[in-house]
Amino acid sequence: MGVLEKLSRLVIGGNAGTASEAIAALIQSYIDCARCTAQLVRHAELAPQRYSADALRLLASGEAKQLERLRQALEAAGADVPSVSSGSPSRSALNHWARLLQDLEAHRRSTQRLRELAIRFAETFPQTAGLFEGLCREELLHCEDLRTLIARADPQALD
Repeated sequence: MGVLEKLSRLVIGGNAGTASEAIAALIQSYIDCARCTAQLVRHAELAPQRYSADALRLLASGEAKQLERLRQALEAAGADVPSVSSGSPSRSALNHWARLLQDLEAHRRSTQRLRELAIRFAETFPQTAGLFEGLCREELLHCEDLRTLIARADPQALD
């Protein structure tokens, strides 16, 4: 464990997670990922340009793969996989650019949470921590893709 990881454990809390906490974290991550996937699909349907719609569908596909990995981890842990209703969006932005910002913020929050979970379970459940770390890296890549879409969608970025 590196110095930064040790410092992170001090800031986040040095207590190692229990099995029930790991399962609860997997369940919450599954729910969050399912909601993010649905939101990306909705935003792809509303995208004004084809390249934006295609890029958002590709991101949604990546989220769906993450969702499958979380489902497999839950099943391996003997936990029930929660059913997540697609439901209506909790809040909707008025334009494409603002929807992309919503997506970026959701991914940033997810990245932070996944990083914290990876650190928390590193010692007690290294395989689960590895899953969270892998998901975190993927979310960072999704953030970069969303930043690119935001730059292309921002009319001021062309000046």
